[in-house]
Amino acid sequence: MGRLNPDGSVGACSACHQRHAFSAAQARRPENCGKCHLGPDHPQKEIYEESKHGIGFAAQVDDLNLESPKWVLGEDYTAAPTCATCHMSAVRTADGELVPTTHDVGLRISWNNRPAVSIRPEVSDKKLGLEKMAKVGWETRRANMVKVCTVCHSPNYVDNFYEQYDGVINLYNSKFAEPGLRIMKTVYDYELITRMKFDDPVEWTWWELWHHEGRRARHGVSMMAPDYTHWHGLYDVAKHWYMKFIPELREIVEDNKQSDDPRKIEGTEVLEKELKALLERPEHAWYTGNLNEKERAKRQEAQEDFKERYAR
Repeated sequence: MGRLNPDGSVGACSACHQRHAFSAAQARRPENCGKCHLGPDHPQKEIYEESKHGIGFAAQVDDLNLESPKWVLGEDYTAAPTCATCHMSAVRTADGELVPTTHDVGLRISWNNRPAVSIRPEVSDKKLGLEKMAKVGWETRRANMVKVCTVCHSPNYVDNFYEQYDGVINLYNSKFAEPGLRIMKTVYDYELITRMKFDDPVEWTWWELWHHEGRRARHGVSMMAPDYTHWHGLYDVAKHWYMKFIPELREIVEDNKQSDDPRKIEGTEVLEKELKALLERPEHAWYTGNLNEKERAKRQEAQEDFKERYAR
């Protein structure tokens, strides 16, 4: 969709409208997006299929009027949305406003969840040299999406969704992504591992933490898919953060402590301090065993309550 062509034009219609029929109905179906948006690092198709939106589509596809020339949500169909509905297609709001069709899928997205740390889309657009889109703030883009959401959902429902969405993104950013980036910068700046990329275990661990598992969690919450948010997302992030990433960093410290290079000795000291400061934060207290007695008792009570309810 964003391809830059030799003649200066942008895009390839055949990316979504298959040759021969050039079908609008095909482009509106979620399977059409799975050609690119599928797999361990960006499983939007699978996420959609798990979500209530995808379940609704599968059950009521015959009611979606996919062949309609204009295909306006709120006029031509209301049974369920597809990917195209939310990100591209026209909608008629409750107060009669027509939100037009767009082929710019960034106009309704308020987080860019591709990088290690989620950022606002106008920030990434500026980095990519997309000056026109860089002038469109995330608040405007979110307002565009809210108009779509409120065709079917109440404003309170939509507000609650965005509160949860923002909450997961901020948790992931502050607890894992931002500290991870800082720590890996230290590892590279002091050359505590080789200069060759991806020949050390910690590089693969960090890559999959944010590029696979972290993305799955963030995309999952963005599309209301609980299993992808938790079990395929934050669960894997936490498991590999504590069981692989932190131990591998500690091993890097030990491997470099006896180095003849003063720069590496300095690096081990910096890395040790960063790890200590990170793990002293309250969100990691369960891992270090530094829970206060009140929190420890609260957790013990919750465990006993769970066993009483389910271990029968």
